[in-house]
Amino acid sequence: MCHSAPYKERAALSIDIDRFAKSKHGKLRCVDCHRDLAGATLPHQLKLAKVDCAGCHRADNPFGAPDVKSSIAYEDTAHGRAAAKGDPDAPRCATCHGDHYVGGPSDPASSVYRTNIPITCGRCHNDSALVGRHKIPKGEALKFYQNSVHGRALKEKGLTISAVCTDCHGVHDIRVGADPRSSVSRPHIPDTCGKCHSGILKSYLTGIHGQDFKKGVKDAPICTDCHGEHTIFAPDEPSSSVNPIHIAKTCSTCHENTRIERTFGLPASRLATFLDSYHGIANTYGDTTVANCATCHGAHDILPSSDPRSSISKRNLPTTCGRCHPGAGVNFAKGSIHVLPSREKDREVYWVRMFYKLFIGGLVCAFLGYIFLDMLSRRRKRAEA
Repeated sequence: MCHSAPYKERAALSIDIDRFAKSKHGKLRCVDCHRDLAGATLPHQLKLAKVDCAGCHRADNPFGAPDVKSSIAYEDTAHGRAAAKGDPDAPRCATCHGDHYVGGPSDPASSVYRTNIPITCGRCHNDSALVGRHKIPKGEALKFYQNSVHGRALKEKGLTISAVCTDCHGVHDIRVGADPRSSVSRPHIPDTCGKCHSGILKSYLTGIHGQDFKKGVKDAPICTDCHGEHTIFAPDEPSSSVNPIHIAKTCSTCHENTRIERTFGLPASRLATFLDSYHGIANTYGDTTVANCATCHGAHDILPSSDPRSSISKRNLPTTCGRCHPGAGVNFAKGSIHVLPSREKDREVYWVRMFYKLFIGGLVCAFLGYIFLDMLSRRRKRAEA
């Protein structure tokens, strides 16, 4: 009788009875949630107690909701602990699910429907003031996500199978990345990404990076090290960190790190020797068809040359080179790939380079000497005249 009337000052007091009836809570009575009003005399008191959703959404939930432990999971998270301390910014049940018109995840109008989840999370995580107050990392996550391959697939193409916030961060058990239990903590990221990319996860775990990861090597690269987090783009997009133009830079993050090179005995100057080759020079000038790191070493199932399964093992090099150079045989792949000439290794290249340095240097000096003598001769002739 009272709350069906429009309240201009406080719109939340106006309840659309028909819309409420269609919601998940449509069969509940008002006092099932507002329990402090049970048996109250009307008109009731103005200030009501906060609704306790955990009263129903607990482990022994009699209504059989799909996530019966949601309240327990929430209480042990950064959101839940902040709410328990009375933080006004902390998201509570109604922040994400709404208050009177709670819809299920299968309802397109619901705030927790897959296409709506980024907007729901973004209400807080895209609020610069709130992000600043709580020092939340990656404050523009929504902006980055919406421009990523996942975000565009969801928004522009309507692909609801595309990853959304809750697929990576969890639903009610959202924890910060530093928490070892978090689905986005470093040890769990391959499994989190692998929920969708199962084939790639299997390939990655076969490779040397994945093998080291399983051994607990902290420096072993994982999905986000190469692909990014919220800024994930398809390999054919120019802004992607795994675009052919950027792959050398992405790989060199580890392979040009002297500490990592010393720790694992990795060969040095991989980036410099690549950039010094024809492939590297062409790649620097924007040629996306020329060979890059992934072309030869592979993308996810990278193996050392000592492994007979590796694409760069001596036995497989002719086949690997033959992808771009049809007819490449054993002799084609005999030479060094990353050439770092010295008197001990690749001596022929070293001495040829030394010869050309001396020859070209000497030639330049000879030309400069010739010019100097010519200028001196002209000055003498003018003086004699």
